[in-house]
Amino acid sequence: MEAGKNKKLTYLLICAVVAVWGIILYRVLFNNSDDDYQLKAQPVVKRAEPYDQYELKRDTFRLALNYRDPFVGMVQAVPKPVEIAAKPTNFAPAPFKPPINWGVVKYKGYVINPQTKKLVSIVEVSGKERMLAEGEFLEGLKLLKNKKDSILVYWQGKQKHIKQ
Repeated sequence: MEAGKNKKLTYLLICAVVAVWGIILYRVLFNNSDDDYQLKAQPVVKRAEPYDQYELKRDTFRLALNYRDPFVGMVQAVPKPVEIAAKPTNFAPAPFKPPINWGVVKYKGYVINPQTKKLVSIVEVSGKERMLAEGEFLEGLKLLKNKKDSILVYWQGKQKHIKQ
């Protein structure tokens, strides 16, 4: 009995969908009231104003500061307005500093010096490889701190940890 009920409901829903889509298509295809959708053409007015004809004008208003102070309860004396002359600003942008290329600095590993028992790092800068202790330089790079997994270097005004 359930199957027959579901079948009747399915046919009823299909008829309803067909009816709704039929109404939509009829209104879209056979709608003769085009008056609602017509746009009236407006004339286009172009005004060309050159930018160099604008002038900077001085403000023409003043603040009225003669109201009663809500905390003191008296009218405060109005200070005289101070006129500030407009100065042209010559803003020069800061010089562009190219970013530091840390890719040319590589930490290859470390060796323990048998006499001093200190770490000596193997560092490569721009293809030149050398063993450096703390405080030594290579191609402008200063080794600040030796660690087993990384080194702290100072190069072109910046510090960075470089891992192996």
